Amino acid sequence: MYCKKTLTLCASILFLSACGGGGGGEGSVPVAAPVTASKGVFVDSIVEGVHYETPTYSGTTNSLGEYDYLPGETVTFSIGGISLGSADAGPVVTPLSLVSGATDATDPEVTNIVRLLLTLDDDGDPTNGITISAATATAAESLTVDFTAVDLTADAGVTTLLAAIPGAPTLVDETTAQTHFTDTLASISTWGGMSWGNGTWQAAAP
Repeated sequence: MYCKKTLTLCASILFLSACGGGGGGEGSVPVAAPVTASKGVFVDSIVEGVHYETPTYSGTTNSLGEYDYLPGETVTFSIGGISLGSADAGPVVTPLSLVSGATDATDPEVTNIVRLLLTLDDDGDPTNGITISAATATAAESLTVDFTAVDLTADAGVTTLLAAIPGAPTLVDETTAQTHFTDTLASISTWGGMSWGNGTWQAAAP
């Protein structure tokens, strides 16, 4: 069963991939069109509350997982001082997009990113989206995490952060993370009409 935000995500993806244009007649003076932000979404379930930064825009993903960017930019996502990674900005960015050379949900570095996101979800229920609270981001401000670590449970940044969160949650295991993220990727391609290629998610050809 897909999370209740999946349909919202799909509607957002279809909306984000729409565009328009115009032209002038013979002898007209070209007028530069105003540059407006495009909106993309960060998805591992929809992820709210992570910081994003492009050369032009920065902020926090909203309840729809949205972030602002200009075409051709690179976007970096982070939680406090913990960088999740960077990718070409586009309609959809996932943990898979953030790891160079990764091809599926079983990539160890991708799995580690997903494990941390699931663990930090404010209500522990990714079926209604993943929300990173402001308190969690603040607790992570001075921390870093090595997502290439073979044993993420031993990473100092992870252990320090989890100990600072009320209830001291246990890091989600690899199998749970991979199953969840595999389902997420399937929902994007099935409902959103997206395809993975050249390191980014793009609207599939009609």
